[in-house]
Amino acid sequence: MSLQDDLTTLVCLFHHSDRAHSAIQDLTQAGISPSTITLIGGKDALVDALDKSELASLGMPNKDYDHLKDGIRDGGLVLAVSAAAKDAGRIEHIFEKHSAAKIDEAEKSESEAFASAVPSAAAPPATSLNAETAIPVVEEEMVLGKRTVDQGGVRVYRRIVEIPVEESVTLREEHVTMERRPVDRPVTDVNLAFGVRTIELTETAEEAVISKNARVVEEVLVGKTASEHTETVHDTVRKTEVEVEEIPSSTRTIETTRRS
Repeated sequence: MSLQDDLTTLVCLFHHSDRAHSAIQDLTQAGISPSTITLIGGKDALVDALDKSELASLGMPNKDYDHLKDGIRDGGLVLAVSAAAKDAGRIEHIFEKHSAAKIDEAEKSESEAFASAVPSAAAPPATSLNAETAIPVVEEEMVLGKRTVDQGGVRVYRRIVEIPVEESVTLREEHVTMERRPVDRPVTDVNLAFGVRTIELTETAEEAVISKNARVVEEVLVGKTASEHTETVHDTVRKTEVEVEEIPSSTRTIETTRRS
């Protein structure tokens, strides 16, 4: 018998998104594959979100199905987990831990748990000779999407730094000199022009004057470039296999002993 026959789908309703996401986190930590977890609904969910999901084909009772749709319409979230029957107990415990609402008992408290939408395929077959039993064959398909993740980047800073520089410049100085020297020559008319006379000589000196001119000598261009590559994603999808085993008829032999 195929191992797929032990699969079952557990469905519950959450009225608070934080409880639903906490339950998903606990499920993944418990070893439940994220690909088997379906979350439907939320604040911006469409009214027919449930009708467009895989849960619409599970064949759950109309009463339970309508209760789920009402919960989504009120802003709730439907959480479904497809798992092996042996893991059902762990999943049920996580649902109860995060106060999931039963889908088949709408009037009860949220803390009373969940319901199983699809019975296990390992249930015994019908014994009525005139009844027909429909065995659903379920097959998954991989839906590939994309999301943007942060892979780091660069941060550009611009700051002012001071760099010591030096230049040489020649500076000129003028100094006044005075010298007395003895002479002996005849007096001329120029020398006889007595009077008050003042002569001023000024000493000068050059000093270095610093001025600065700012010029743009380089530009740093910051931008982003986009590239694309093709990546092959490997995963597994599940499907239901139905095996038919012929049961041989049972024959009983009656032995007759004749007495003389």
